[in-house]
Amino acid sequence: MIKACDPRPAEIIVHVDGGAQRVVDAILAAHPDVRILTSTELIGPGGARNRLVQEASHELVANFDDDSHPAHTDYFARVMDDLKLFPDMAALSAASQQWEKDMPGFMAIGILSGCGCVFRKSWFERISGFVPVRIAYCMEEVDVSLQLHEIGGQMIHDPGLHVRHLKVLPARPDAEVGADILANTALFPYLRFPPALWVLGLWQVISRMSYICRTDRGRGLSRGLRRISASFRKYRSHKRVVPMAKIVSWYALRRHPLLLKQT
Repeated sequence: MIKACDPRPAEIIVHVDGGAQRVVDAILAAHPDVRILTSTELIGPGGARNRLVQEASHELVANFDDDSHPAHTDYFARVMDDLKLFPDMAALSAASQQWEKDMPGFMAIGILSGCGCVFRKSWFERISGFVPVRIAYCMEEVDVSLQLHEIGGQMIHDPGLHVRHLKVLPARPDAEVGADILANTALFPYLRFPPALWVLGLWQVISRMSYICRTDRGRGLSRGLRRISASFRKYRSHKRVVPMAKIVSWYALRRHPLLLKQT
């Protein structure tokens, strides 16, 4: 679908995680003009996005999950139109769910869409980027959005910029994924919150534990608790505390996005 867009992007770069050579060969066979990056070890979607933005040759970098793509052929044309409306924006967030499409207009938001967004490379290079966790839920776009908010970067949601997300959620949550999500729920405040807000981080962890118990009968609970301390040790080099005032204003924006322009 990306190649069906008019105009097309200036370049298409794909990251293949963990050295999956068969995936590389399949992409090259079908799309020889696509530029491919690989990593021998798993760096997760966040680590992959860091490399993709770094290697991109242009200021605007459109991101898609491996199971998402533009839902309309004028996707990139609309991105350029949005840039004219908001020339100083740090990132643009697309709509994949119905409630995102139903928003009344262009909104200043606190969290970018995980499956489809556009970064301004010059803004992205001013933050530390994504933490390369293996499973990124509850960490990836949340953490990067807070970092952009801290430095004054405006994140804009366009309800008319649509991404089709093909992911089908399982009827029963996966215990392994649930364990990693619990670890991420603790890792985020550990890396970014000042001590005065650790009680908020603890409340988030307890809420996630309660959710795991309700949805998968606690199958991933013990594994997730064990992974919390391991993730602290593994990613402590990424620790950089955000001032309390910035965290408070970010949470306020998450709860109450600001309408900038009706569509």
